[in-house]
Amino acid sequence: MFNSNRRDFLKSSATAAGASLLFGAAVGQAAEDQGGEAKAKSPFTLATMPRIDVHTHIGNTWKALDDVMELRKAIRQRLDADLAMWFSLGSADPPDMDELRRRYQGRIQFCISDFKLKLGGPFRFSPQELVDWQKRGVVGFKFYPGWNPGIQIDRASNEPVFSKMEEIGLVAASPHVTNPCGTFGRRTEWFQEPVEFWRQQRAWENVLKKHPRMVVVNAHMLWLCYSDEQLDCLRYMLSTYPNLNVDLATTAVFLHAVGRDNLRSFMIEYADRILFGTDMASQWFVPVLDKQFPEVRDKVPQYQRYFDLLETDKELPSGIQDESKLRGLALPQEVLEKIYFRNAMRIYPHVAAALKQLGYFG
Repeated sequence: MFNSNRRDFLKSSATAAGASLLFGAAVGQAAEDQGGEAKAKSPFTLATMPRIDVHTHIGNTWKALDDVMELRKAIRQRLDADLAMWFSLGSADPPDMDELRRRYQGRIQFCISDFKLKLGGPFRFSPQELVDWQKRGVVGFKFYPGWNPGIQIDRASNEPVFSKMEEIGLVAASPHVTNPCGTFGRRTEWFQEPVEFWRQQRAWENVLKKHPRMVVVNAHMLWLCYSDEQLDCLRYMLSTYPNLNVDLATTAVFLHAVGRDNLRSFMIEYADRILFGTDMASQWFVPVLDKQFPEVRDKVPQYQRYFDLLETDKELPSGIQDESKLRGLALPQEVLEKIYFRNAMRIYPHVAAALKQLGYFG
């Protein structure tokens, strides 16, 4: 299934990791030799760092967005955490952008989206319409090719849109490619066998090969999160395509199938490429809890599940019916900061400026 480059990647990963450690040590020593601190102490704690959810489906009415602000207050009161910003990826077009900024001071950002691409038709937006929306202030373009057999995200008719995104720097915001497909004995309702799953993965890789400057934050860890072997493939993808990143939306449901040490090592190694996202306001945030707490303003327990996974070593429920268990990753604070906000600040427009205006920096 993999070409020689893929095989060479896995063979050389240990060597590359060692070289990376040596390089990092040399950089740190050089900083100390110049009389500076190798690493500045972070001004943030778990309670004060701004967390950004880059993958939600919160709608576009003022009532729906006000409910998100109520959820923000509840998270602060009950979890002592600061969820500073949400991205809406839903199928609804953004509301009036000037009014959005006036009401929420940048705490809610919008992407444009195309959820009909999965039906096999052309992109909803022309290249020029992407330019126009970018000028209006959206932070990216979410598209959903889906997982139906025969989906061809790499077909030639899509090329003008990808080329324009690459040209103008419009971020591919949580594009949803394929769906979960486990190893033997752990197949899913979406893929009864793995052949179509891997065909769709390779079709998406063809797009990345053709458009290496297109910045991408793939949804759901690219669905390469349901076995240790899939996580190795995600390592290959991130190492091969430097403008590829992933979000964590829904993955807490499936990560019990990955070894904890392997997963923790991955999260630390690729901390610069992972963004916090949840799928909030869909049924897949935390499926069992979403049935108990369907209203957006009440979804504090779902966020606690994600925070516990990243920040603690607690044993947590996992699986579509909470039928499995996984142990929290207890990630270092430096890694948490990258996942929660620093990567989003670097990758997406408007985010850094909004956080500064809100008083998180300087």
